[in-house]
Amino acid sequence: MARVSVGAGLILLTGIVVVLTCVGCQTTGPVQPAPEVLSFEVTTETLRRPLPGPFVALYRLRVPSTGGLRLSVIADGDRGRMTVSESLGGAVVIAGWDDDGSEVFDLREGCRLQGRRAVAALGLGNLPLGRAVLLLGGRAPALEGDRVRTLGQGNLLEITGDGWWTVAELAQEPSRILALRGEDWEAELDDHTSSVPGSIRFETPSGDWAELELVRLQWEFSGDLPPLPDLPVCGE
Repeated sequence: MARVSVGAGLILLTGIVVVLTCVGCQTTGPVQPAPEVLSFEVTTETLRRPLPGPFVALYRLRVPSTGGLRLSVIADGDRGRMTVSESLGGAVVIAGWDDDGSEVFDLREGCRLQGRRAVAALGLGNLPLGRAVLLLGGRAPALEGDRVRTLGQGNLLEITGDGWWTVAELAQEPSRILALRGEDWEAELDDHTSSVPGSIRFETPSGDWAELELVRLQWEFSGDLPPLPDLPVCGE
């Protein structure tokens, strides 16, 4: 009996030594540093920087009535043009903006749109053109003079401007905007390249929607903007 007890004790002691040795081996390697997480303060700073420069872009535009439209954009500082075209036809809507404001023209009706009809014609929710360009270029749609503040855990950015308001949901690595929420519209952004969204879907409570899919974006533009048409206000 004594021999059996001693043998069992030796086996148990040997097992403990082996386990302790293995544990020691696992902890002798260098400790890996935790991955660095950017603060949302840095993310907000990044998304509020000016655009890198002028750009031209082409998008596929889908709306409830058709999926065969194209949206082209020329943005040069505080001025630019947007054009909605049929895939096998010519332009149906053209818009322009500068420091004095914006204008949207329905080329099928031969007149200038105003108010909500102008916004709906471009499929950009309730997003003014100057703000839309910032969003398409990978920036927060905040203009000079807007009130901007962070909410929640710092991942929400509230932007209040002249008669306009939205909350942007931010993400990190890379710094980008995932969603926008306004009073009567919302937008989901996806497929980013760095901070530039590759797809955007706009929706309204009434069920209207529009989807943009980026085909090409080039950070370069030189030359004159195409002239805007001289047309009367629709309904006059």
